[in-house]
Amino acid sequence: MRKIIKPLAASCLMMLTCAPVTAESLSDAVRFALKDNPSVKASQADMRATAYEMMSLRGEFLPTLDLVGEYGYQKVDDTTLSAADNDTTKSRSRIGLNGKVVIFDGLRRANLVYAEGARVDGSIFRLLDASETLALNATEAYIDVVRHQTLLEVARRNVEKHREIGRRVADLVAGGRLPYSDELTIDDRINSARVAQLEVERSLRDAVARYVRVIGRSPSGAMALASARVPASLDALTQAAITNNNRILFSQTEVDRSKHREQAVIADAAPVVSFNYGLNRELNRNGVTAQRNDAYIGLGVTWKLYQGGRKAERNAMAERSYKANYEREVAVRDVSELAARSWINLTSNSERTAILTQQLQINRTIVDVYGEEFDAAKRTLLDLLEVERARFNVEFQKVSSDASLAFSTYRVLAAQGTLVEHFGVKKTDIAPIPGFQKQALTSPMSVFDVAIEPLK
Repeated sequence: MRKIIKPLAASCLMMLTCAPVTAESLSDAVRFALKDNPSVKASQADMRATAYEMMSLRGEFLPTLDLVGEYGYQKVDDTTLSAADNDTTKSRSRIGLNGKVVIFDGLRRANLVYAEGARVDGSIFRLLDASETLALNATEAYIDVVRHQTLLEVARRNVEKHREIGRRVADLVAGGRLPYSDELTIDDRINSARVAQLEVERSLRDAVARYVRVIGRSPSGAMALASARVPASLDALTQAAITNNNRILFSQTEVDRSKHREQAVIADAAPVVSFNYGLNRELNRNGVTAQRNDAYIGLGVTWKLYQGGRKAERNAMAERSYKANYEREVAVRDVSELAARSWINLTSNSERTAILTQQLQINRTIVDVYGEEFDAAKRTLLDLLEVERARFNVEFQKVSSDASLAFSTYRVLAAQGTLVEHFGVKKTDIAPIPGFQKQALTSPMSVFDVAIEPLK
């Protein structure tokens, strides 16, 4: 940045950065928005739901126990039975407890947990990205209100300046030094200045309405522009964005999730070894008048030797893995472009602000000189009014440029995913620390013990 932004532009950034602390600071507004905005609450609820869905997989690792029961009637025609039992209708009942513990399944369940852990991490990054977006929108809403408040001050000064000129012109017309047409001319310019003021007032009301929608309350107290510290170069910004941007981090979780789901599909073809157990009681089984009790315990093996469509399913999962990898590459390119555009916007606004600062100084000097020359009858009223119009337009542009420059610094932080932290909000205040996939890879069962706080 030091090579691109000229000294005067850099001084503009410093001036914005050194803005005084005010009653309604930008940080206060952003923190309030992040605390109570319903869109963030919705994203938090979605993240928690995803975590609970992952934890539901705990049952895949626990023993199963089924209660079975049956009651009815049966008629048996079996010559091997006694005459009393054959060709008779009898009641039949059965009750039992049966269960099993899966010992080995080719890591199918483990890969499902890995995939869900990656999915939870992804939901966290989506939540953090939504928070970054909200913080940027809140910043824009705040700066837009400040911009229009300042523009309104400029418009009011412009009206008062024209009224001051109008009083001077009225005196000169009354003294016969100026024609009556000049008085009409200044009256026309005063009305034009008042119309411009009304337009700014309308725009300010619009800005306040947006502020209320985004922040969740009306602006209050003194408000002022402030800028953020930005990286030293585009390369530094791009590297930070690729490392920290939540969109890229989310896309990586999708890559990992697809990989683990593919492995789960492959593992589904492996034999399943289980520890089986049960206790059953039957009455009149197969028509024989008798009671039977049995219990069992042992190892069982289930192996799907053939199941149609498995190859197609594996191919589908492989293609989804390719898709996730390509989408990550797209995310990297998108974020790199966002970083570049944010940097270009910053440097352009900085240089524009520097030029307008110089131009405004020149215009103010011209207005003073023309005012003196008008009093000395060396300039016409139209000459004076035109330089006043030029000064007003430049001052208008300067106010908007200052606001754009300030906002562009926050846009840079948003591009690299650090805007929320800039305002003193920890990521842990918004979402759990990502790392569910890593924890699952260490021990699939350990992720089920993570406490998920209820949404407040």
